[in-house]
Order: sequence, then structure tokens, then C-alpha cells
Amino acid sequence: MTFDVGVLLETQRLLLRPFEEADAPDVLAASRDPEILRWMAWAPAQTAETALAWCVTHSNADPGHGVNFAIVDGDRFVGTVGLSRADWTDGRVEVGYWIAPWARRKGYAVEATRGAAAYAFGKGLHRVELLAAVGNHASQGVAEKAGFTREGVLREATLTPAGRVDAVLFSLLESELT
Repeated sequence: MTFDVGVLLETQRLLLRPFEEADAPDVLAASRDPEILRWMAWAPAQTAETALAWCVTHSNADPGHGVNFAIVDGDRFVGTVGLSRADWTDGRVEVGYWIAPWARRKGYAVEATRGAAAYAFGKGLHRVELLAAVGNHASQGVAEKAGFTREGVLREATLTPAGRVDAVLFSLLESELT
């Protein structure tokens, strides 16, 4: 099994599409945001070159294991949502996201996460998992608003710029997406 290359997903307000070269400046700008720098291990090393490489090459380099989408509202890039670590045998995948500072508190992460989960279920997966650092209350709130169930804490399960931290594990089953 594999994810579709070049797939476009539409939610009520958003378009989830493959990354484009034109997204690189927004990816770079977002990587300088204090909250993204706090939680995303890749952010401190982000440069114009690495942002461009992500957008044109790396964002969808392995459709057997994952797919990443630029989240767009109208014509404005607002963030990303991605599916990774797909296990087609066990029927599970992990979802992750970040929202640019200019687009926060508008429900984009919740809507995009539910859209990505629906796509995963449509591809035959049964379970979508989400890890949020214990201290990242905003991300945990997105998981809860998106309908995910908190399952527990995994010790040192995620990497941040400050090092390994505990992560809250959430999940959404296909039968729970309404």
C-alpha cells in the first residue's frame, strides 16, 4: 500500500495540497516563530535552502510511509499536516501538524488533522495516532478537539530542540470519525 502522490484534499474551509516551491518562504518564516522553535526539532536549523528542499523534494519522498500536505486557506499558506510511520500491516499511521503564527486560533489544525485522518481511513488504515509533547498544551488541545482519545504518556518519545521529552499518545479510530 502507498499514499497517493499529488493528492489534493478539501475540507470545509481548507485545501490540503502537495508542497510547492512558492511555499518555502512561508515555511522559513514560520520556523522562526518562538512556539515552533520550542517544539519542532527541525526548526532551529531551518534555512532558505532547507525550506526549499523540503517543499520541492523531501515533503513527499516516501509515499509508502507518509505524505505531507501544505494547508491553504484561499491562497494563503497556513501550515502543514502530515501522515508518517504508516504501518499498513497493523493499519496505523501517525499524524502531525504545525500552524504558522499568522494563522493560529482559527481551527485550522483541527480541521486539517481530521481531513488527513479521513484520507488515511479511506486508504484502508484503521488507527491514526498523534503524539504531543507533555508541555505542548496547544497541540494536546488540537488532538482533543479533533476527536482523538488520550491514551497515556510515552516516556522520552519525542524530540524537541531542548532534547527528548515525554509525549502524550492520542488515537482516533476509523469508527470514531464522524
